[in-house]
Amino acid sequence: MWKALFLLVLLALSPGADGLFRSLYRKAHVSRPRKGDPGQRLFLTPYIESGKLTKGRQLSLVPPFPGWNLTSYSGYITVNKTYNSNIFFWFFPAKIEPENAPVVLWLQGGPGGSSMFGLFVEHGPYIVSKNMTLFARDFPWTTTFSMLYVDNPVGTGFSFTDHVHGYAIDEDDVAQNLYSALIQFFELFSDYRDNDFYVTGESYAGKYVPAIAHYIHTLNPVTTMKINLKGIALGDAYSDPKSIIEGYPSFLFQIGLLDEQEKKYFQKQCNDCVKFIHQEKWLQAFELLDRLLDGGLISEPSYFQNVTGCSNYYNLLLCTEPEDQSYFGKFLSLPHVRQAIHVGNQTFSDGARVEKYLREDTVKSVKPWLTEIMNNYKVLIYNGQLDVIVAASLTERSLMAMDWKGSQKYKKAEKKVWKILKSDLEVAGYVRQVDNFCQVIVRGGGHILPYDQPLRSFDMINRFIFGRGWDPY
Repeated sequence: MWKALFLLVLLALSPGADGLFRSLYRKAHVSRPRKGDPGQRLFLTPYIESGKLTKGRQLSLVPPFPGWNLTSYSGYITVNKTYNSNIFFWFFPAKIEPENAPVVLWLQGGPGGSSMFGLFVEHGPYIVSKNMTLFARDFPWTTTFSMLYVDNPVGTGFSFTDHVHGYAIDEDDVAQNLYSALIQFFELFSDYRDNDFYVTGESYAGKYVPAIAHYIHTLNPVTTMKINLKGIALGDAYSDPKSIIEGYPSFLFQIGLLDEQEKKYFQKQCNDCVKFIHQEKWLQAFELLDRLLDGGLISEPSYFQNVTGCSNYYNLLLCTEPEDQSYFGKFLSLPHVRQAIHVGNQTFSDGARVEKYLREDTVKSVKPWLTEIMNNYKVLIYNGQLDVIVAASLTERSLMAMDWKGSQKYKKAEKKVWKILKSDLEVAGYVRQVDNFCQVIVRGGGHILPYDQPLRSFDMINRFIFGRGWDPY
């Protein structure tokens, strides 16, 4: 009897279809506040267009949270008036020499993941505790860089549109809207226009980053307003799905997540997926991959979940996502927080609609754009050693198949052991560098690398952007 009752309780507590929606960035639920004054949304485009830049900047200033004396700015930039498409940003000038510090754009993955995840969970100045108090991150990227966190594409997080045609269906749409937002941002914050500019992101942003960088690269020679692009950094990048998908069966078998029989099934499914990609049957390829790995759009667990028993493929050592990665959702629901960052009562999107419209884009490659960027700018591609979904070996598989000006040198380049300090017993990671290109594997970290390894991530991004080399200090 007790066993039957126990099973009934377990069934009652088990998640339904909604609980199986598998995007990491949707774990944090952000609700509209029921009580209190959330203020009004701040739309900055009218101030930019009318030349009232000082007024716009003043209005976008975020009042410091209790116990903090930190300058930041936030608000909405309209990127398509026809569809009322608006992109939300939160900007933190660097703590050290903001007048000279590089401006670093951070784009979350997903698709449909809010960059508030990057801000609060990975490398922003704030960490949210369970009781909704803020405490300081030990190694925030905002120390040395002016960090621009953007909810991208339109419809992600606090960004929104009033029309179905406002949603991006491919990376061209993503880049076009983001470029409009950046041009307006640098008009509003013209003091930062001449600073070095880097585009960074992780996971599905392995598509967004090359897309916007290539867009800037193409338009800079022919436009009056130029963006001072110097390079990009991609973490666990989902830039070339075909190469990654082809490598899954062997990789998952080698790390012990599949047995021989499961590997054979996985291999057949991946072969079919790649065949669909070659035939440009994008939707069929996406749906097959979803059933195999993610389970986001089906009402039952994916094959991966069934055979591994784990819902987490972001860190080999974890079966579920850490609870504290979702605390920021409740924080962004608080009325005084919404008022401070100028989002008012705006619904925070979990990204489901963004993913829906980008389904065909999911399995497409941005390798040609990435190649062009690697030929002309500084590029960092990094992986967490413990990542499963975009593993280091799968990234290297993709890199080996790329044809760029440093291809031959890269294939012969020796791996270098990277330590932060000469006295360190622990190795931070491994580096292969060819001219302006760096490939880094960070030890002890998974897909959400700055969360797992904050110091190593901080050291890595600073060495890359400031060109400090990889010798220990």
